[in-house]
Amino acid sequence: MSDKKGQKTTTRKKTTKKVENVVKEKSLIYLDYIAKTKEDGKIFDLTLEEVAKEEGIYKEDGRYEPILVAVGMNWLLSALEEQLVGMKVGESKKIEVPPERAFGKRDPNKVKQIAKTKLAKMGVKPIKGEEVTLGRDRGEIVSVLGRTVRVDFNSPLAGKTIVFDVTVREIVTDPVEKVRAIIRRRIPGIPDDKFNVKIKTKTVTIDLPKETRYIQDVSYAEIGIARDILDIIESANEVKIVITFERPEAVASDEE
Repeated sequence: MSDKKGQKTTTRKKTTKKVENVVKEKSLIYLDYIAKTKEDGKIFDLTLEEVAKEEGIYKEDGRYEPILVAVGMNWLLSALEEQLVGMKVGESKKIEVPPERAFGKRDPNKVKQIAKTKLAKMGVKPIKGEEVTLGRDRGEIVSVLGRTVRVDFNSPLAGKTIVFDVTVREIVTDPVEKVRAIIRRRIPGIPDDKFNVKIKTKTVTIDLPKETRYIQDVSYAEIGIARDILDIIESANEVKIVITFERPEAVASDEE
């Protein structure tokens, strides 16, 4: 293309940022859901505050907001994540997950009979409904029988079909926003203006505030952040987490 003076000019094509609208394998999405057992319709988990209040199960310390899910990476039940593929932003869906793909079938061998004297040494009262922890196993006292109690170490959801009512709220596509979302998932409560994210070539650098050093088990959270980033951002080869400590300013003397 030339102007009237014969000078060659070029027309720059307008580019628009591609926005993903359909969930794919490895998509990073925000999801709302209500999870309940099919047998009795009892809700055991949800992200919607208004529903929690309506159902009388609202908790003051509950976290009611869409959750972040890396589809296909087993952040939720794999049988649930599989059904998210192909959904569109704003779409809702009911998904049923059978026991064998949810919390497993009930195992009679996980119901143990324990002496009350042993419970006393553990500081547990022999009362129906009390929680008992043996090693890595957690159970609940289901009956009291003379000098012993029966403790069920099966998951309370074992043997049950789980029904999820899900709604896809957003698909995160920008790499920096993906990293920021992962940080918020692993270390919730940090204001966005308190940490910075930079992606240069194959390196992701995260500047975290020194206040995070006082968060319990923060080192494990940082390991999780790095692992999640390397799983989700395939172009990244390394993650650097930087904490900066500045020299405190000298306090002025009264004699000055």
